[in-house]
Amino acid sequence: MKEEVNYGSTACMLFSNEELWNFLITKFENNSAVSIRTLTDDDREIDLSSHTPIQFICFDGEKRDLFISFNGTQTSIFVCDKEIMFIDENVKGIYTTSDTFGNVVYEGHLRNLSHVEILSLFADVISCFISAEEVEIVEEEALYDEENKQYNYYKTLNYEINVKNKNPNKQIKTFENITISF
Repeated sequence: MKEEVNYGSTACMLFSNEELWNFLITKFENNSAVSIRTLTDDDREIDLSSHTPIQFICFDGEKRDLFISFNGTQTSIFVCDKEIMFIDENVKGIYTTSDTFGNVVYEGHLRNLSHVEILSLFADVISCFISAEEVEIVEEEALYDEENKQYNYYKTLNYEINVKNKNPNKQIKTFENITISF
C-alpha cells in the first residue's frame, strides 16, 4: 500500500539532513566516480550530523560540475552549467518565463510523492550525469497540456538531454517530460 502524503501548505521538498543522507547520498557511496561534498547556503562545508541545513550536495567534489541545490519549493540539479528544475506544484504559478528560460523544467507531480520517492527520483536523475563531459539539451514544445494551463510561466516542453561520457554502454531513461540519453 502506497504511503499517503499530505504536505498541506508546507513545501514538499523540505528535507532533513538525515533524509538527504539516508535516501540520496547513500545511493552513491559505492560509486568510485562520485566524491560527495555537503555545503550550506553560504558555501561552507558541513558534516551530515550538523544541525545546519544542507543547501547543496556536490557529487564531483571540488569540480562542482554536478550538484543539487535545495530551496524547499524548488530543487535544482546542475550539470555542466545546465539546470534541471523541480518545482512544487503549489508555487508554479509564481514562476515566469524569465525564471525558467533556458532551463529544463520537470512537469511531473511531486506533492503526491513521499520524501523517499522524491529523493529517489533525484538520485535516478543524478545517476544519469555521473562522469558527464558534455550535456546537450533539445527542447520540443509539448502538445497543449490542459493541466498546465494554470501555469502561465512558460509553455510545457519535452526535453531530450544527451550526455557525452566515456561509458560505452549507452542507456536511456525517461522522467515524465525529460528523456536522458547517457
